[in-house]
Amino acid sequence: MTATDLVLHHYPRSPFAEKVRIAFGVKGLSWRSVIQPRIAPKPQLVPLTGGYRRIPVLQIGADIYCDTRRILAELERRFPEPTLYPAGTRGQADIIAAWADRALFANALGLVFGLNGDRFPPELHADRVNFTSGQFDGWDSVKMREQIPALRDQFRIHLAWLSDWLAHGDTFLLGQAPSLADLTVYHPLWYARGNLGESEGLAEHPRVLAWMDRVASLGHGMVEELSPEHALNVARLGRPLPTSASAHDDIADDQGQSLKEGAMISVRPTDWGFDPVIGAFVSGGHDSIAARREDPDVGVTAVHFPRAGFAIARL
Repeated sequence: MTATDLVLHHYPRSPFAEKVRIAFGVKGLSWRSVIQPRIAPKPQLVPLTGGYRRIPVLQIGADIYCDTRRILAELERRFPEPTLYPAGTRGQADIIAAWADRALFANALGLVFGLNGDRFPPELHADRVNFTSGQFDGWDSVKMREQIPALRDQFRIHLAWLSDWLAHGDTFLLGQAPSLADLTVYHPLWYARGNLGESEGLAEHPRVLAWMDRVASLGHGMVEELSPEHALNVARLGRPLPTSASAHDDIADDQGQSLKEGAMISVRPTDWGFDPVIGAFVSGGHDSIAARREDPDVGVTAVHFPRAGFAIARL
């Protein structure tokens, strides 16, 4: 394959998609952009994923990669240089990423919607109520405004931690080269800055702003637009990559039952966006699992997920 076989399904203001777009920049990759709707339904995405509707999704032929953890792992496997884990930073970067993707992102998201909730259209509120299963006070603007003082305090604590970390003087969080840590910490702050400016604490931390500008300067690689219809046709004409027998040895579901190739499984996120994907187990590892499914619109696809943050059940 070549880098131009990379197809990213996203929308411009998606913070998690920005994480992947910056990864393309770090690795100097060419990719194709498919713009998907911000809210459900997503009729030209679901045939590829089997129900998963979170953004972004990476498509490589008929292999579909869901969740940024799995997407970035696949980019690192296929395009190892420049690495997202320079100078032995793998464990550190992954732990920082777990904090940023959950705690920092939830804080930034809550603050943005608490302050700007009345500006978002009713259909977005309705979609997010379902998507987050009632979190953030059921996406009720009045109730969310009541949380603003606490959210502000927490956001400033996170910013102070980050500013203290950056006091070591390195260009990026874990040294002189960008790593997964930079991508994951950057995207919630990019989202907050884009929606709130620098008035909610960022202006008080020039080191953080300077670091954000350095991450932004990494760019998004080389991109060309692709229609959703064309992307569906790419999957229709392709076949998922074969997996080796060793790729699914000693893999079990969340109840400890061993999974054999062909076993029907359900995979769903455990934080929000709980739409399950059902398919036949084809491969897995310590932090990955894939299900093969067939759709009348695109034929056979393999949908890939991380294990972390996802529930796996045998059907």
